[in-house]
Amino acid sequence: MSYIIVKTTFDDKKNAELVSKKLIESKLAACVQLSEIESYFRWENKSQKAKEYKIEIKTNTKNYKKVEKLIKQNHTYELPEIIAVKIKKGSKEYLNWMKEELC
Repeated sequence: MSYIIVKTTFDDKKNAELVSKKLIESKLAACVQLSEIESYFRWENKSQKAKEYKIEIKTNTKNYKKVEKLIKQNHTYELPEIIAVKIKKGSKEYLNWMKEELC
């Protein structure tokens, strides 16, 4: 089994919490971590700064499409960040726990 961390950001903490809860309850994520961040980016040809809420979703590659769909269906951004990073290594015990928690 191959595991990934999917990252996305929200402008609203309640929305980030809602998506996190849906991911856990549907067993599409074994763990979701939420943090408050400050983002700097260009949007519509202007430099931007925003307070955002980042979630990092621990899941497997098999669930990626469903995770992406759930994020898009519940997101307020026109173009949400959705990035997956492969987990190359991890403790055997943690990866086994992830396997048991995911659908």
